[in-house]
Amino acid sequence: MAVIPSPPRHISVEKLLGRASVDIDPSPVSAHLRGQVVLVTGAGGSIGAELCRQIAQFRPAAIVAIDIAESPLFHLELEIARSFPAVSLHPEIGNIRDRRRLEEIFERHRPAIVFHAAAYKHVPLMESHIFEAVENNVFGTINVAEAGRRHRASSFVMISSDKAVRPSSVVGATKRLAELLLGTLQPARGAYVSVRFGNVLGSSGSVLTVFQDQIAHGGPVTVTHPEMRRYFMSIREAGQLVLQASAMAAYTEDTTDHPADLASRIFVLKMGDPVSILDLARNLIRLSGLRPDYDIPIVFTAPRPGEKLREELSGEFETLLPTSHPRIDVIAAVNAPPNLDRALSRLRAACDARDTDQLLSALQQAVPGYAPGNLSYSCASASICG
Repeated sequence: MAVIPSPPRHISVEKLLGRASVDIDPSPVSAHLRGQVVLVTGAGGSIGAELCRQIAQFRPAAIVAIDIAESPLFHLELEIARSFPAVSLHPEIGNIRDRRRLEEIFERHRPAIVFHAAAYKHVPLMESHIFEAVENNVFGTINVAEAGRRHRASSFVMISSDKAVRPSSVVGATKRLAELLLGTLQPARGAYVSVRFGNVLGSSGSVLTVFQDQIAHGGPVTVTHPEMRRYFMSIREAGQLVLQASAMAAYTEDTTDHPADLASRIFVLKMGDPVSILDLARNLIRLSGLRPDYDIPIVFTAPRPGEKLREELSGEFETLLPTSHPRIDVIAAVNAPPNLDRALSRLRAACDARDTDQLLSALQQAVPGYAPGNLSYSCASASICG
């Protein structure tokens, strides 16, 4: 039996995506983070952990790392202690749905800067767990932002997604609603903003890790549709540009030269052209020293529940404005829909009652343009979601 070589563990964005990687201007980021207590939710996840690593380079007073998962947080604490012995990292086990636990953490550490990375993100999985998606991505975000306001955190950055644009999935709808809500949850002084970007290569459960595993086992590599395209960047790039956007928001909040009300801002990371998933699969097979369609077959399955063939980084009525960084734009005005409070009340009631029809209706009221996918409707009729 032929031995299939394992794919290379580290694959550069340049080789895989055919473009140069993106770098940041470290000066404003250093001025923003140095000497501050910085809190990261979802710190055990791929993006949250990378943010902690990069924040540690700028000598914060401390990093507060929140996650519900014990083992990833344990390993992150060891890594930061080994790589950045002068940086204090405080691991905090906690669920962002638990307001009392968040109150304890914010009261103890008093962070000035918050990066909110905790979220459910896997589209097909969340189509069949819609209550959990809403409770975590919407009400969890409200809990963290309100705790930040109560304890005077001046900077709050939520990690959003291109799936929030014209959403067809529960993940996209909840992320869009969280973006809208941040415009209503601004502190007395400071800026609470979102950073929107697409897929992150190498993150937990990303298409790269799935393809690598499939190649290591001899294939086949599964692609949902030959026309499927996505925006991609590396974990390092995503972390860097989130920090840059955070520093940018803090700077413009203290000046009068920004073009629109900062309270409604969404920073959008430019990710180059969308990448063909089929081309990505073939490139990865070649970089593994194998031949696509010969050594490793490629099989087309079908788009999964909630998936679109193409994602977008901005919507039809969103105006992108340039910033001082060439790879970051900003959406200047995000207006919450009327009766948002009523829609939120309906969402809470639907989650409490586990009422799928009511939840989907309330999401559509709160998020203009949200069109639930087929699985959500089938779950609604079968009453099995969540």
